[in-house]
Amino acid sequence: MNTIASDATVPVSVQEDRDGRAMWVYQMRPIVTAAAREAAAALVQDRNLWLSQHGHDAPDLHVTAFRDHRTEAVGLYEEDSGDEILVGCLLLHRQPNLWPGAVDDQVRALKVSMAHTAPGRTDQAGCLMTLWLADYAARTGIDWVYAEVPRWSTGPEGTDVRLLGYLQDLGWHVLDSARTPDGHQVARIRLPAAASPGLAALIHCTVPAVTRRGPVEDSER
Repeated sequence: MNTIASDATVPVSVQEDRDGRAMWVYQMRPIVTAAAREAAAALVQDRNLWLSQHGHDAPDLHVTAFRDHRTEAVGLYEEDSGDEILVGCLLLHRQPNLWPGAVDDQVRALKVSMAHTAPGRTDQAGCLMTLWLADYAARTGIDWVYAEVPRWSTGPEGTDVRLLGYLQDLGWHVLDSARTPDGHQVARIRLPAAASPGLAALIHCTVPAVTRRGPVEDSER
C-alpha cells in the first residue's frame, strides 16, 4: 500500500447507455497484457513524480513491479464515453508472508502492496479500491486484508498522519510501526472483510476469486 489519496464523492448509481442497458461505472480486473502493465507502470510513474514534487520518496521498484509478469497486478478502470481509463492499481499477495503474530490462519489472509491512484483525479479511487478489497475478501473467505504504508514524517500535521487518518476513515486499522529490510519506516494496517452486495452495480469485478471450496462462480457473486 502506498499512495491511495482522497478527493471528492463516490458515484452512487450505475450508468446506462442509449438503449437503457446498465453499464458499470468501474471495473476491477487483472492487469495481464504487456500493454496493460505498461499503462500501470505509467500511472505509478505519474504518482511517483507527484510524490517527489512534494518531497517524498518514490521507489523506482514500484514501476518495475507492475511490469513483472510474475506479480498479480489488478487495476481499477473507469468507463468514460466508451473509453477505459486506469485510475488505480495494486498488487495482490494470496499467500502473504506476514510478520509473526499478525494472524492465526494465513490461509484466511490477503496482503496488498504498492497501491497507487492516478494523481489529479476527483473520484476517490482509493475509497473504491478499499470497498472492493473488503468485499472481495468477504466473498473469498478471507478475514483480513493486510498492507503497509510509508511513514514519511511523525509530526501532528505530518503527511503520514493525514494518510493514516484517511485510511482509518475508510475502515483500515493501524496495528503498529516497523522497518522494512531496506530500512524504510512503515505503518502496518489491516482491513476487515465486509460484504457489499450492491457494490457489483458500481464495480464490475473479473479478478479471480478462489476460496477453500475452489473458484467462486459468477452466479455466487
